[in-house]
Amino acid sequence: MPTTLVGLLVFVVLLVPGFAYTLRRERLTPGREVSAFRQTVRLAFVSVVADAVVLGLFVVVRVFAPSWTPDVQQFLRDPGRYGIDHLGAVAAWSAGLLVAATVLALLVARPRSPREHEDSTSGWTQLFTGHPGARIHVGCLLDDGSYVTGRLRGYSRTAEDGRDRDLTLTGPISYRAPRETTSAVLPDVGAAAISARRLTLLTVSYESGEVASVALRRSSSDHSPSS
Repeated sequence: MPTTLVGLLVFVVLLVPGFAYTLRRERLTPGREVSAFRQTVRLAFVSVVADAVVLGLFVVVRVFAPSWTPDVQQFLRDPGRYGIDHLGAVAAWSAGLLVAATVLALLVARPRSPREHEDSTSGWTQLFTGHPGARIHVGCLLDDGSYVTGRLRGYSRTAEDGRDRDLTLTGPISYRAPRETTSAVLPDVGAAAISARRLTLLTVSYESGEVASVALRRSSSDHSPSS
């Protein structure tokens, strides 16, 4: 581990590509729960690989066009003096290499195929993100026979198709009581939260020029144990 402030700053900067990779990966494909140790190893591994690739490109440029790059030998011999005397070049190349490594990590973070995206996301995420820009209406059949509908406001983005998650609906909220045949809009109700534990059927309708409907039957009891 670094023992000086400068060494610590350099160490943190070198981990920026891995940090960017982790953030983008979590946003694009909400991952399954992993240990802190595994997350740290992945962050460090991506950083090392991205930094190594970019440094390799720097070496190629240095070999074929040495006048374009800082003098590495002089920098290693006396980094303080060389850095001060050539501050502009050193800063520009350092920033450029860091940006290049970060961009490379961001590109790698993107799922390489639809299948990979599906394997790392829940059924909810696949349903709710399948039509970008569409207004999403959700119908929830609960385990007591009641039925609730509304426009999707938010949902748990965990990749596990488990029972410990929720989705929220915004108004108008319609409700049909058990053993009833008609639904009614609930007055003065602007939003509602539904627990996955209560769901037996989830229907999703998309409104964006064309309207499509799909249904997802809950199978969390088959995939995760009851608590």
